[in-house]
Amino acid sequence: MNTIEAYEYEVLIQLEELPRILKELERIDIWLSRDEQSDAIITGSGDSYAAALAVERLSSFRVRCVEPHEFATSKVSKKILYIISISGETRASIEAARAAKSRGMNVIALTANKSSRLASIADTCYELRFKKSGMLTAGSVSFTVSLLYSMALLDRIHSDAIDVGMLFKDAGTNTIYLGDTNYIIGDVLTYPIAVYFSAKIGEVLGSRAFYCMLEQFSHMQIFSLHKDDNVIILTERGRALADGLKANGANVTLVESSREVDHTNCKSEFMYWLNNLLYYTFIAQLTTLNDAKRIGLSECSFINNRLLRLSTSLIY
Repeated sequence: MNTIEAYEYEVLIQLEELPRILKELERIDIWLSRDEQSDAIITGSGDSYAAALAVERLSSFRVRCVEPHEFATSKVSKKILYIISISGETRASIEAARAAKSRGMNVIALTANKSSRLASIADTCYELRFKKSGMLTAGSVSFTVSLLYSMALLDRIHSDAIDVGMLFKDAGTNTIYLGDTNYIIGDVLTYPIAVYFSAKIGEVLGSRAFYCMLEQFSHMQIFSLHKDDNVIILTERGRALADGLKANGANVTLVESSREVDHTNCKSEFMYWLNNLLYYTFIAQLTTLNDAKRIGLSECSFINNRLLRLSTSLIY
C-alpha cells in the first residue's frame, strides 16, 4: 500500500467509523454549559488547530481558540484548557499543557495516544479510537474524529441527525478543480475547513494553497490572483464574490451547504451546522484524493519532501 492508497483507505473508513463515533458520543456526557464554555480555551496544531477553530466558531466564540505556542508564551488564562493532539507528542501542545498547569488550569486532552506525554500531564484524557491504515499519510479520519469529539463539548450529539453516508455521497457530487495555486475561502463557520482543506492540498498534492476569510479576501488576496489560479468558496454568502470574479475571468467554484441537510431533520441549529462542517470536510478530502488519482500520484507530496525532516524536528 502506498501513501495515496493509505489516504484513500482512511477517507473511506469514515463511512464505517464516524457512525460508531457518533453513537459513542451520544452516550458520553461531556458537553459544557454556556458559562463553562466561557471559561474554556481550546488549542491544537495542524489539523487539530483547524478542529479547535471550528469549536470556537460554533460556540459563537464563547470557547476561545488560542494557538498552542501563543498560549504557552502569553499570559492567557481561563479555568480549562482543552488540547487536541492525535499523537499527544507535539512539542507546542505539551508546552501549552505545562503552561496551563502552572496557571492553575484544568487540562483536558483529546488524543489517540493515552501513553503520550500530553496524556501524562493532563488531568483528564479522552481517547480517540478509530481504524487507520497503519501508515504515515495525510490526516482524514483522525481529523473528523477529533472534530466530532471536540464538538461534543458544545452540545448534545444526536447520532440519528447525521447521515454520514448521505453527506459523503453528496460531497462526492461536487466537481472542483485544483491547480498549482489555490485560494480556499470560508466564512465564520467554514473558515476552519478552509484551513484544513489548504493543509490537504499541500500535504497530498504539494500545490500552493491559501486559506482566506471571506471579507478579508476582498481586501488582500484578491490582488494577488493570477489567471490560472483557482478560487474555491465554501459558503453561499460568497456568491457576489464568485459572480464578480467569474465576470473578470477567474476560475471560481462556489460550494454551497449540503442540499441534503435541512433544519427540520437536524433537531437543533448546532446539529445543522455540524452536518455541514462534515459535508465541507468530505469535500476537502475527496477533492484532494480525486486530484491525486487524476494526476497519477502514488505518494503524498510531503512524504518525499526535502523539508519533512525539518518539519518533524520542529513539531516534535
